[in-house]
Amino acid sequence: MRRLLLLLAAVLPIAAQAQALEQVPTTLHLPAAQGRTELWLHNPGPGHWRGQVQIWAWDQQPGAEHLQRSGQVLASPTLLDLPAGARQRVWLLPASSAPVAAEQAFRIILAPAEPAMPRYSLPLFRSEPVGPASPSLQAELVANGSQFMLRLFNGGTRHARLSDLAYETADGQRSLLLPGLAGYVLAARQRRWQLPPRADGYAGGRFHARLQDGTEVILAPQTPAIAARQSSGL
Repeated sequence: MRRLLLLLAAVLPIAAQAQALEQVPTTLHLPAAQGRTELWLHNPGPGHWRGQVQIWAWDQQPGAEHLQRSGQVLASPTLLDLPAGARQRVWLLPASSAPVAAEQAFRIILAPAEPAMPRYSLPLFRSEPVGPASPSLQAELVANGSQFMLRLFNGGTRHARLSDLAYETADGQRSLLLPGLAGYVLAARQRRWQLPPRADGYAGGRFHARLQDGTEVILAPQTPAIAARQSSGL
């Protein structure tokens, strides 16, 4: 019996760390006025998941992602208590019916009550229902010695969700750089990706990525820019 108790004590923390919540959908869209959207959560077990729903405004600045607690979107309920096998619907709705001039980005954080449980972050976008709008992406290759970065600027009014980022050489040879989700570029914002080194320095080639609607975009970078060295502070 003592050996059995010791074995259970060793296994339970691992099971707690493996505890996961299923979320549908994984990307949320909220009408700016007179609307709401729903998030469904399912706890497949075997443990109990407790936590809270937090709303954070999401912004991108060069080289960094910024989150700040926000009251522009409301969640109901905010406290979650899901035993094994339970399902829970969370309503998300705007705090104000005032129109928005540009798409707003948020992160829905599912923060666990127990540190051993996983934490989840889901994107939510709030915009006027004016029909589909494609992002407008401009690419720039930034060189810093032998290191290269791909910088994308989104001049459109909606976010861009990029997946399967690949590079194609001038003679048509393509290599996959980031399989699956590469990341988001918010409207009127930019994001950078560190690129693996190449002997040709990415000269003469172009990048490919897939957008959220499944279409493929070709990203032909401008002439590589030289990254400015950081000031020594003197």
